[in-house]
Amino acid sequence: MISWNIAIALAILAFVLPFIFLYFRMEAQRQRHRNDYTEKEYLRRMLRDMESHVRNDKSLFLEALGVPFLLLRPSGRVVMANRPAGELLGVDVACGPNLLKILPAGELRSVIAELLEARQAETRPLTLQQNGKEMRYVITATPLGNADRHMGVVFHDVTEEYRTQVIRRDFVANASHELRTPLTILRGYLETLSENPEDAQDTAYRTRALQVMNKHLQRIMHLVEGMLTVSRLENASSPQLKQELFDFEELVNDVVLQLESMVQSRLATVKVNICPSPFPLHGDRFYWSQIIFNLVENALKVNTAPGLMMEITAQKSPDGEVCITVQDNGIGIEAEDLPYIFNRFYRADKTGQVKGTGLGLSIVRHAVEAHNGKITVTSTPGERTQFCILLQAQN
Repeated sequence: MISWNIAIALAILAFVLPFIFLYFRMEAQRQRHRNDYTEKEYLRRMLRDMESHVRNDKSLFLEALGVPFLLLRPSGRVVMANRPAGELLGVDVACGPNLLKILPAGELRSVIAELLEARQAETRPLTLQQNGKEMRYVITATPLGNADRHMGVVFHDVTEEYRTQVIRRDFVANASHELRTPLTILRGYLETLSENPEDAQDTAYRTRALQVMNKHLQRIMHLVEGMLTVSRLENASSPQLKQELFDFEELVNDVVLQLESMVQSRLATVKVNICPSPFPLHGDRFYWSQIIFNLVENALKVNTAPGLMMEITAQKSPDGEVCITVQDNGIGIEAEDLPYIFNRFYRADKTGQVKGTGLGLSIVRHAVEAHNGKITVTSTPGERTQFCILLQAQN
């Protein structure tokens, strides 16, 4: 009986064991599948993270370029672009638009279309109107040579370089004109006096000729001195200033006296309001006279209509900070010219009626900065212009 039970148990065991073995085998396989799935999910997450990092790094790289950049297909569709490019074009480059279809007809679209046809690196000039200002760019397009024939396009802003070239060209023309007139007069009188002895012996004529020649010689010297002053102030990392204590009010009155004939010819009025009196100031008296002289002379030059009212003020705050202002009620300065009026050779007057080389206000700015000061200008066209100089407290 026992052996029979054992036989039945063994038979049952023999029947069940394969199922148990199969169960554990299937469980092991399912576990492997679960592990494989987990590993695949991990790899997928790793891949997504890597792709995200690549996109972020690519975006950071494009932004770090600092210039507008586009990667285009031959059709004109944007593959990649940075934020400056979108702002320049005025389109949403993130959605990959086709520039040849969405850009309005004009120079920009024509230039891009031409560059997309290029077989080698090409450059094109481009002029755009942005926020009411004329901007100059040089576009460089480089074929990448890949299977998709992508084209890299970079926009270089050369507005300031172009503006500098124009200003420099105008300076050469203005300086040539400023020099030609007095030199022609000097040569004319010298030829007359040397070739006509009877005129040279005429005391009245000779005296008048010498006076005129001296006047125009002073004009030449003033121009040359202005160019030398700008050169000294711009090219020296630390201009050598003669530090001395002087009465600023006396200096201002001396400058106004120097310009008295010009003030009278304009029927202008210059009011000096400086408190306290005397007004001690520490610095280079020569450069301070240049500062006030150029500010007053500039106002008199640009305001040709009679009746100009000018006021020069100076005061000290309780903590010792010095504030100097030169203001007038003249024609004012247009907003578009304000950022550039202290640039050398820049002339806000576009009519050519105002004589000069555009060095005066550049000298003013550099001389003020050499004294660790700051100069600003505010203006309302047709009403007023005010130059304000702030100096740190002096020991």
